[in-house]
Order: sequence, then C-alpha cells, then structure tokens
Amino acid sequence: MGIDYFASLRLLWRYAGKGRLTIAASVAFAICAAALELVPLWLIWRLVADLIEAKATFSSFAAVAVMTALAILGGHAAQALSVSKAHIAAFAIIRDLRLAVAEHLVQLPLGWFSERTLGEAKTLVIDEPERLEMVAAHGIPEGSSALTTWIAVSIGLFVVDWRMAVASVVLTPVAFLLIITATTRSSRRVAAFQQANQRMNASVLEYVVGMSVVKIFNRSGESAASVSQAVRDYVDIELDIARSYVPLGGAFSALVLANVTIILPVGLLLLQAGEIDVVTLAFFVIVGAGYSLPLTKLFHLFQNIAHVSVASKSVEEVLGTATQSDTARPVTLANRNVVFENVSFGYGSRTVLHDVSFEARTGTVTALVGPSGSGKSTAASLVARFHDVTGGRITLGGVDLREIGREQLMQEISFVFQDVFLFDDTIAANIGFGRAGADNGEIEAAARAAQAHDFICCLPQGYQTRIGASGINLSGGQRQRIAIARAILKDAPVIVLDEATAFCDPDSEAEIQKAISALAKGRTLIVVAHRLHTIMAADQILVLSDGRVAEQGDHAKLLQQYGIYAQLWDDWQSVRSSALRSAAAQSALEQVS
Repeated sequence: MGIDYFASLRLLWRYAGKGRLTIAASVAFAICAAALELVPLWLIWRLVADLIEAKATFSSFAAVAVMTALAILGGHAAQALSVSKAHIAAFAIIRDLRLAVAEHLVQLPLGWFSERTLGEAKTLVIDEPERLEMVAAHGIPEGSSALTTWIAVSIGLFVVDWRMAVASVVLTPVAFLLIITATTRSSRRVAAFQQANQRMNASVLEYVVGMSVVKIFNRSGESAASVSQAVRDYVDIELDIARSYVPLGGAFSALVLANVTIILPVGLLLLQAGEIDVVTLAFFVIVGAGYSLPLTKLFHLFQNIAHVSVASKSVEEVLGTATQSDTARPVTLANRNVVFENVSFGYGSRTVLHDVSFEARTGTVTALVGPSGSGKSTAASLVARFHDVTGGRITLGGVDLREIGREQLMQEISFVFQDVFLFDDTIAANIGFGRAGADNGEIEAAARAAQAHDFICCLPQGYQTRIGASGINLSGGQRQRIAIARAILKDAPVIVLDEATAFCDPDSEAEIQKAISALAKGRTLIVVAHRLHTIMAADQILVLSDGRVAEQGDHAKLLQQYGIYAQLWDDWQSVRSSALRSAAAQSALEQVS
C-alpha cells in the first residue's frame, strides 16, 4: 500500500479553522521574503555588468550596498513575520487537534482502550500531532517561498537566453530522477519504520512503568533485552532505509549543485561564437548556478511532509473510528433493574457470550462466577457499555442501554475495577473524584462506609497524603477500599464490581466485604467473583461456562445441583484446606524448633 503523501496537509487543513487566514498571511510574507532574497543577486549582477562595461563608480557601489542591505533587512523582517505567523497558527492547530483526538477518544467504547498500550496512546495524543508543527510552521511557508523563487528564477533565465537557460537546468531533471528513485525505494519501509518507532516507545514506557515488577522478580535482564530488541529493530529499519536511499541520494546532492559545470563550457562556446556577451554569461553564472537550490529545499520539505503524513494516517484512522452511539437525551427509568435479554457478544470473529439472559434486580446482589475465560468479566463490562452487544439487548429500568444518553448512563452506573487506577494525588482527591464538589465531610463519610477511614488516619498527612503514581504507596486492599469509597461517594444506583478482593490479604478482604455490604444497600449490585466464599450470601449466582449461563440460583441451591458451581466450590474448599494445613504445619514446626 502506497504512502498518502498529503495526509498531513489534509489533517492540517481540516483543523486549521481560523488559522487558515494566519497561514495565508505567513505564506504572503514568505513569498515577499523570497522576492527580496533575489534582489541582492540582481544588484550584484548589475554591478558586475557595470564593471565589465567600465561604468562602475563609487556611487554605484554605494547604491548597491545600501539597496542590498535594505533588501536583506526587509527579507529578514518578512521572514520573521512569516515564521511568527506560521508558528502561531501551528500551535493553535496542534492544540485543536489534540483536543479533537481527546474528545473523540472519550466517545469511543471503553473496550477500545483495552487493545491499546500506553505508548500508543502517548504517541497518538502527544507525538503525532506535534509532528504537524513542522508542516504548518515550516513546510507550508518555506515551501511557498521556495516554489516562488524557483518559478521567478526559471522565468528570468529563459527570458534572458533560452540556450543558457537549458544549460542551467539540464542537470536538474537527472538529479531529481535519482532522488525520486531513492525516495521510492526507501519509502517502502516508512510504514514499518513508524510501527517500529511505536513499538519502541511502548516497550520503553512499559519498562519504566513496570520497573517495580521487573526488579521484584529479578527480570531486569530479560526486560532490558526486550527493550533492546525493540531499539535494535528500529535501528535496523533505519539502516535499511539509509542503504536504499544514500547511494542515489548522494548522487543527487552532487548533481544538483553542479549546474555551473554545464553553464561555463556552454557559455564560453556561445561567447566565442558571438551568440552572447560577457554580461549575459555573468548573469547565468551568478543566478543560474543556484537554480536547483529552491527545488532542493522544496523536495526536502516534501520528504519531511511525507514522513509526517505516515504518522498522520494513524491520527486520521483513530478520528475515523466510529464512535459509540449516544442519544445524548435523558430518559425516564422505571427502576434500576439490569436485564440481559438473549445477549451475544464477540471480539472480532470470536464469540465470547452466547444467548445470555438474566435479571439483576434493585436491592439485590447478582454474582457472576465460572472458570477462567467463561465470559463473566465481559458480561460485567457490557453493563457499563465498554462494548455494545452484537445480539440481543441489555436494559436498565426497561430501557435499552443504547437508548440512554452516555452522560446519564455514567451517572447511573459505577464500576470498581479489579486493577484499580488511582491518580497521583491526595487520598481526598481520589475519593472526591467520585463526585465533583464533594466536601470533606462527604469524602470522610464515604471512606468510613468503605472501611478506609481508619487506615487513612494512620497515614502521615491523613486524607491529604499523596498516594504516588497508580497508588503505589498503598496496599492492594487499601487501593480497593479507596476505589469503593469513590463509588460510594458517586452514589450510583447500579454498581459493578470486577473481583474487588482479588489482590487482598484476609484482613483487607474482611474489611472490603463490609464495604461491599454498605455499597449494596438499595442498589443493584453485580459482582464478578473468583473467591466463592465472598458471594455466598448473593441473592443469585450465575455460573457461566463457555459464554453461556450453565447454572443459576443461590449458593445452597447450586450446591444441591452438584454441577459446575458445586465442583468449583469443592475445589475452592480443597485449596483453602490445603492452605490451612500448610499454615498449621508451619506453626507446629516453629513451636518445636
């Protein structure tokens, strides 16, 4: 698949808005600067002509010096205005593009993010839009001035003498044929280069973020090797691109500046034949020798724009990703019952849930259990519209989730993830994130309900203690209780818990169970559970197997059926008994010793 060389310009124009006028002003100043850059060449040629014709005087030298200085100053002033205008427009465009990407990401299904790494997200929002700065601030104005200069010089050369003009330009097509061939060869690897760059960024970011895990498990060598491999892959592609580009690219660089080697012999022959005079030859030596320079600048800018365009395609693709439908209108809900009606769902071609039906009623606890990969976490995620169902429907209060405005749905549902995310801020700020404008009393009340108040008070600054990135300064159980406090403060009528006790010690687990009990009062609570003893008191337990509801009932009923749940329960009891026996044996050995 070929490169879309103008993707960056298209993206730039799309988000330029009022900046288009600023860019136009920048181009106008750049063209003015280019015109003024030609003035000194013309003045120097006229001075050389006067010297050849013995017409030069002190006043002519002085006049040329003054006019050249004015032209140079004027050119620099126009260039400065062009650059400032271009950068003002570029920064505004980058800002608007980043905001557009951020706003678009908010409208994508939450499940979309599970397929992306932090490195990819950073590249998408930070790095790729930043590349457009080169296009807007440099590519467009400098390209316009280079093109203007080339057109003006070309016209001037052919007006003075078409034969000498041909001699001045004859090497240029050959040089550009070489560089186009070199670029075509190397461009085949540009997409791979961009992908390698993304992989390298993601690998380095993952290595840094996961440093604690790397060190704990003494895997720094392996992790560093993974990063090193990503860097080597990136370098290998860069070298491959260089090998395919440099030979012909080097020949281009030599030929593009060699115009004078044709101009002089042709000019001397025509001069000897009396076809031109010395003044004309001087004109082509002074002006024609630099004929290819504007084109060289223009081509290098085009190459840079092409590279940026490859990156811009990823931004375009994300912006072109269909957003999740949003009616954006509030609806009246009869109750807060969550009902799955023959729900099916899959990731791509792989179906995960098959014809799942159940009802989670207000004021009850519904637990989802089953073997790993049975679809329980997927079912829970559908309640919060992380994805939309591919078959059937899910209703809240009798209304299809897809008919409820996103903002209202997010007010109705709170989700406590297994892998809790906390901001690098104070505990109060993290709990307060559950509801904007919550005061200290409300935050503390939520923390007490979540069984978090006591351990918070033992921290150095209490509720004002900063918890570090992702809550690194707290234990797993403490992080879960902060997340539950946040959910309690939000006071949403529907709560989804994705194994809230997965990373907890027994003491923390007991505290979290109390917090969950407080959370469940008067709400619809859906719990994904691996530790079966934590959901013994659930009003209903759904046993999922291979994406289907295999069993349904309360704890006692399911045990009597002696099906999948009973087997899971026996396995769980066996594991706990083994752990207790091991602990008792260890205690006895310690007493004997």
